[in-house]
This record gives sequence, C-alpha cells and structure tokens, in this order.
Amino acid sequence: MQSGGETAVAPAIMPPGGAFMGTLPRLMELAELPGLGIGVVHGDRLVWQHYAGVANAATRAPITADSLFPAASMGKPIFAYAVLQLADEGKLDLDRPLKQYLQDNTLSGPYGERVTARHVLSHSSGLPNWRDNGDQPLTPSFEPGTKFRYSGEGFYCLQRCVEKITGIGFEQWIEDRMMKPLGMRFSTYLWRAEASTRLVAGHRRYEPFYNRDFAMQLSKLIEESGKPLGAWNHDAIVEAMTKKMSPPHAPVPNETSPNVAFSLLTTVSDYAVFLARLVTPRGEPFDLKPAMRVEMMKPYSQINSSLSWGLGWGLEQEARRRYLWQWGDNGGWKNFVLVHPESSSAIVVFTNGGNGMRVVERIVCSASGDEQAAFLWV
Repeated sequence: MQSGGETAVAPAIMPPGGAFMGTLPRLMELAELPGLGIGVVHGDRLVWQHYAGVANAATRAPITADSLFPAASMGKPIFAYAVLQLADEGKLDLDRPLKQYLQDNTLSGPYGERVTARHVLSHSSGLPNWRDNGDQPLTPSFEPGTKFRYSGEGFYCLQRCVEKITGIGFEQWIEDRMMKPLGMRFSTYLWRAEASTRLVAGHRRYEPFYNRDFAMQLSKLIEESGKPLGAWNHDAIVEAMTKKMSPPHAPVPNETSPNVAFSLLTTVSDYAVFLARLVTPRGEPFDLKPAMRVEMMKPYSQINSSLSWGLGWGLEQEARRRYLWQWGDNGGWKNFVLVHPESSSAIVVFTNGGNGMRVVERIVCSASGDEQAAFLWV
C-alpha cells in the first residue's frame, strides 16, 4: 500500500502460475474450447508462450506457435499505431474532417462533415458499427466527440482516408509501415496462400468452420491480375467484388477485405512483437513521439466509471491501476489483449471457440493478479 491508504500501482502482468495452469485443461473442457494460444510480453520481448488443444476439432491438428489466428478487432490497435505515426509525421491531421480526405459523399447527415480521425480512433464518431450495405448513407447518430459508440466501419472509413493520403492500397501500406519493420512475417489483413495449412478454425461448440472463401477468391484475383499490390485500394477491390468475383459480391462494408476492423491474421509471437514495441520505445523513428503516446492513452470517450477509449485502445482505470485493452470476436474466435504501460508488460490470448472469452477472462485475471472490468462489458 502507498502512504495515505492509496491503492498500490498494479504489478506487472506475469505468466499464469503453475496452479492455475493445472486447471486450464479442465476450464477448456467445461467451456467446450478446442484450443488457444497465449503470450506474455515483458519489455522488448516475448518471455512466455503457451499453446493448448487443437486448431480443428475434426482433423485434430494441434495448435502450435505457427498457428494463424483470425484476430478480429485486435487488428485495430496495430492500424491505430500506424495512423498515429502518420499524424506524428504531419501527413494526417487527427482533427481534420475525414470528408476532406475522402472527397466523396460517404459521410452524410448533419454531423457527417465533422467526423475526424480522433473521433474514429476513440469510438466517438457517432457512426454505426456496420451498415447493412454500402448503398446506405454512413451517418453519425450524434455530435462527434460527445459520447461513446463502438464503430468498426468508422475504422474502415479511416482506412480509406489513409489510402487517399498515401496513394497506396492498404495492404501494401500496412506491410511497409508495420509488418516488415517489426518483422511480423506471418501477419496480414489479406489472405495468403500459405494460410490454408496454418489457419485456426473457429468453432461453435466443437463444430469447426472458417470464414475464408471470399478472402481466398479475392487474394487469387489480386495475384492473377498482374497489378501490384499497392494498386489494390478500396475502389479497385469494390470493382472486383461487383464485376469479377463469382458470384458477384455487393460491396457490404463488413465483408470488404483487407479490413482493419476484422481481417487481421496473425500468430501469438507476431502480435507479441507489436506489443513489445508498443510498451518499450527504442528512441527510433518508428516509435511514436512522447506527446503522441500521451495522446494515445488519454480517455476521450467514457463508457462507464472504469472504462473509456483512447486513440485506438480501450482504457481501464481502477484506483491507481491503468491498462490498455482490446477484444476480438469473430463468432468462433474470441481474443483479448491487455497492456500494463507502467510495467511495460502485456498479455495476448487467442482462442478458437464460441465460449472462449470465458476462459480468456480467467487467464488474463490470473496473469494480471486482479479482476478486469473490461470483461463485464465485452
């Protein structure tokens, strides 16, 4: 305890202890969770990882360090970091209306003119999570910046702005900006051929399934087009969806790929590389400037008395404990990441079952030494 009765600063996130790990197989069995992967980061490295169960309940292929997990919304913090880099470089203004970058009528309504990158990153844009189809207007339901509303499509709209600013299709840009510099060799927002043998299936109970047919077809079309990857921006992909895919796909925003809001495929070790760089800046140009790191961890939109959202991260504040967090949910895949900035430690957990979050909660709470308010909300 601190003097004056103040609560102590939270300890570092640690690998779950032996007693807890002894209960993990039982927890997985009770939750009908086929498999999982866990990584703990201290400072600039992955210090502990654990894999259990199977990637596919039908084939019984085991989950290993090479297993490729659909990360769902946990792709958002990686994109947010890259956007904040652009802001540091003066190439993107966090407070400039996105409509000025897009130069189209995507954003509509009385508040559409006011949505900015800061609003999107803090989920305070007023935009819906997703529209049912791309022909509907994308309209904020309240004054941007006044309250919280989670929006995956807001992030996709910001992805399109990045393409306008850089002149490069998103997948090529994020590879050059994040994946290659960090050495995240296996991570991608777009399908790759080698993913077929390494992808972890989602499960409803023990029934495996994949969401890959569209991504595979689009990837093949891009590969056979003869055009460089950097040419494949939103406009080119929507044209391919409507004119060249079989059957034609309506340009539904929550199915368009690559998509920062949900389409990241990654491994435990790759995601840990990103976390290590996030918690341990090295004084290199790749790092966010100190002032931007402060901005990233400011609470811009309040959810409740414990939870809010910064720039790209959920924030949890309880007494003197402060964490960054994000969850991922693609139906049959339930994932979570928790970062403790003060100790430069973090944990990432990927699972492949519909009940996975119940096991994730116990893992993360064991590793952090305390309950996490985020699990009462997700």
